[in-house]
Amino acid sequence: MATQSDLTGISTTTEAASDVDLDQRTQEQQNEIEKEIADHQPLISAKIETSELKNEYLLEDKIYQDKVSELIKKYKYIRRTRGDGNCFYRAFGFGYLEQNLNHKNELERFRQLTHTLKNKLVQLGYLDFTVEDVSDVVLEVIDNVCKSANETSLMESFCSPAHSDYFVAYLRLFTSAYLQMNSAFFENFIEDGKTVKQFCSTEVEPMARESDNIHIIALAKAAAVPLRVIYMDRSEYSLLTTHDFSATDDDNKNTFKPMITMLYRPGHYDLLYEH
Repeated sequence: MATQSDLTGISTTTEAASDVDLDQRTQEQQNEIEKEIADHQPLISAKIETSELKNEYLLEDKIYQDKVSELIKKYKYIRRTRGDGNCFYRAFGFGYLEQNLNHKNELERFRQLTHTLKNKLVQLGYLDFTVEDVSDVVLEVIDNVCKSANETSLMESFCSPAHSDYFVAYLRLFTSAYLQMNSAFFENFIEDGKTVKQFCSTEVEPMARESDNIHIIALAKAAAVPLRVIYMDRSEYSLLTTHDFSATDDDNKNTFKPMITMLYRPGHYDLLYEH
């Protein structure tokens, strides 16, 4: 005869199995969505309402449904990037240029950074003609933005692999150069016994390598672009977590204002826009 403790054990086991089943179904749905994105989604999309994110999660998945509801309160639109491992850099490049379509002085500052970076990369041992090829495409994109000053032209550039991927490659080199020039600081955050240079050659410069906090910190400071990332994961302890990445060491946390805001879900970055 089954005892009360037996029934309790059965109930607990059933609940645990139910949780595992929900996690599995959620992951399967997410995998299908990611495959669909990789196969059909443009490199960067038009804005859509953040409420559409609810369709990506099962209705009974209360954790993610609640987190999307919280996100909607502050952010009206999301702009998707293709989930190809380059999403952080692509979102950064597009987001930066989009925010400065009508700010010629800021674009000129970035243009000068590009020239400076070229010289630094050559000093670090990179081939001159390789660096020049990448820099030329980046400068072409910036020039087009300055001339047109409209989102349509920017979208065309970033949906074209010939331009978009070169811009991503440039930002990867930019990040790598900053890490190497500040290796004494960043070596403390690199695991597996790698040097900063080894880390850059395997985890930063190659296309399709995903990005983590160390990449974000380096690029935000290298480009002097303040960045906010909203983290949305399966954690039950908080709805959303906000992490601000300063452009300089002197940024005041109380007055921090991001130039770019991104949504991070495990393994992927998209752009966010406030109401």
